[in-house]
Parts: sequence; structure tokens; C-alpha cells
Amino acid sequence: MCLLCDGTADALGTLVHRYQNDIFRFCLHYVRDVERAREMAQETFIRVYVARARFDASRKFRPWVLCIARNLCLNELKRKKAIPMESLEEYASSAREDTGEVLQSPSDGPDGLLMTAERYELLAEALASLDEESREIVTLRFFERMQARDIAEIVGSTEGAVRTRLHRILKSLRDVYQSAKDDL
Repeated sequence: MCLLCDGTADALGTLVHRYQNDIFRFCLHYVRDVERAREMAQETFIRVYVARARFDASRKFRPWVLCIARNLCLNELKRKKAIPMESLEEYASSAREDTGEVLQSPSDGPDGLLMTAERYELLAEALASLDEESREIVTLRFFERMQARDIAEIVGSTEGAVRTRLHRILKSLRDVYQSAKDDL
């Protein structure tokens, strides 16, 4: 990003090459449409170029660019009326093999696979019961593997507030999961 600010010709291309998949996946999470996600990712890099002079080199680039992408996606959703965030099943499909099979432990037998499927279904239901903001925080933390500091930058909050919110969300999920597990 510093090279882009200094006017290096191929710096933007390097940033696009390095971050395009992350930005696309992030946008797809919000807009749930491949073409719109591509457009949002492209627009994100246009905004990065336009805002290059405002980039603070003391900050990390990834949270900054994801914040730009998030704002674009939220504005798009407001313009097109809110579209619910993608389900866990659609998001988790990116962790599947080409055959469509979810990656499993080789030691799982039929009973282990059944128990895993039941646990997955309980978890999917628990996540689906969360409000959009909570799902967003869980997605950023566990699917995008971001730290609380970076999440706070993206959602416009403080690190402490994100940590507190994440703790409460996980406690809520644990309670829902445990009560559903006890019912089996």
C-alpha cells in the first residue's frame, strides 16, 4: 500500500492479486450473489486507489480494505433492500472437496459420521438463530480468522466491545447447543 501511495505503477495490481479472493469471499458473504460480489470486490479496489492518500501506514491494510468492502456491501444491501446473510451451509460449502463431500476424519465410522452430522445440524440451527450482527462477528472471527482488534475496525466498534459481544454470543450458542443436545 505504501508503494501505491508513492506512485509505483504495479502496486495496485499486486494488492489486487494478493487480496482479491479474500475481498470477493467477504463480499459474497453479504450480497449472496456471485456477480454482485465480483462487482463489490472490484469497486473496493477502485475505492482503495481513490483513497490511497488517506491510508495510515501505521495500520494494517487488511482490516482497512475489509472495512471499505463492508461499507460498500452494506450500502448495496440498503439500496436493494436487505438480503439475509448466507446460511452456514452455503458458507461452509467452501470447505468441501471437489466431490462435494465435507472433509472428515478418516477414523470416523458410520456412527461417528451420524453424530458429527447431528452436531453440525445443531450448530447450524444455533447460528441461524443469531441476529445478523452476531452472525457477522462470529463469521469474521471463526470463518475469516480475524482478531478482535481487526473486527472492531471493520464493524466500527472497540476491541473490548467486540470481545464482550463475542463472549456473550458464544455463551448463548453454548446454551442453545447444550439444551438441544440434552433433548436428543
